[in-house]
Amino acid sequence: MTVIRNTLLYMSAAVIAMAALSIAPRLEAQSLPSGDMGEANLTWQQRFLGILPLVKPNPKDPVVVTVDGHPITLYTISDYAKTEGQMLNATSTEESQAVFKDATENLINRQLLIDEAERRKIQIPDAEVAERAREFRVTGGNQPASLPGAPPDPQLMTAVRGSMVIEKMLDREFQTHNVRPTEAQIKQYYDQHRDLFVKDPGEVRISHIAVKLPQNPTDAQKAAAHAKILKLYKEALHTKDFAALAKANSEDSQSAANGGDLGYFRPGVLPPVVEKQVFATPVGHLTGIFESSLGYSFIKVTQRRGETFNSLEDVKPRIAIVLLDYNEDAVVKDLLGNLQKKAKIEFIKPAGKAAQAEENEQQN
Repeated sequence: MTVIRNTLLYMSAAVIAMAALSIAPRLEAQSLPSGDMGEANLTWQQRFLGILPLVKPNPKDPVVVTVDGHPITLYTISDYAKTEGQMLNATSTEESQAVFKDATENLINRQLLIDEAERRKIQIPDAEVAERAREFRVTGGNQPASLPGAPPDPQLMTAVRGSMVIEKMLDREFQTHNVRPTEAQIKQYYDQHRDLFVKDPGEVRISHIAVKLPQNPTDAQKAAAHAKILKLYKEALHTKDFAALAKANSEDSQSAANGGDLGYFRPGVLPPVVEKQVFATPVGHLTGIFESSLGYSFIKVTQRRGETFNSLEDVKPRIAIVLLDYNEDAVVKDLLGNLQKKAKIEFIKPAGKAAQAEENEQQN
């Protein structure tokens, strides 16, 4: 059973993830650090505040990790991983295994932060913890919801207290490290990433090289065509004369005569999968290889015109939020790196039925 807080300030991890995407599309891919906090692209709030796994003690639930003597059980990790997997839309076995690994790291780091807050004697009054606990909703499990006005579940109180002391400790860390981005940093980010702030993409001029397939091609014909387009793609990456390469090799006879030139296109004209790559590709660069019912092809973006950008003033709040998240995550990453060096973290390999249970949990 997991619990997720209802309020916007302390929203569920899934909602936080969607909010982050709406604030700054794809900025995080170029900004956020990775490593000590796990491989999934989650913020510290999502990792340590958004999900509270509440698994009742069970003697059949094997301990798989200890953090300075604090046990973390298999079902606790599995419970956390299920919620994380839903917010990351992990569906394949490989994705589920990666989420399970990331959930393990998150729970280890959460315990390290709680222990550090205790060492710093950070405390939260019981009344504040109870008030915060009432803002969570229970997801999963078979337990009935608490009656209005009833005291929160003791296990929930403990988990919420852990999140609150982490939050309070990290707030102090952020103040110490002055994580708020400066005007100069915001402008620098804008200047270096203007392609992220396109207001009107205008028109893009493209050329392509195609290798055709016959109707109902055999596997051998598809393999031969794919090998040919791959060879041409590698040549196109290095040639200084794409037009000559297209004229000599492209099997689209109409455009080949013009060096592969297809002309200018505005958004909404090309097939969506092609348009997405084309408008994301810088001038002078190639898209990936496309497969269609006609065969294989790839595109070179040769020119752009009519492109306009949002002004710095228009996007400054968005950039500030992204840089603030980046700075906060960097502080948390550094803190966790120091805590991990001093901590005694032991992994316990389950045996027998417990080992099979662990394998099953990682794949679910």
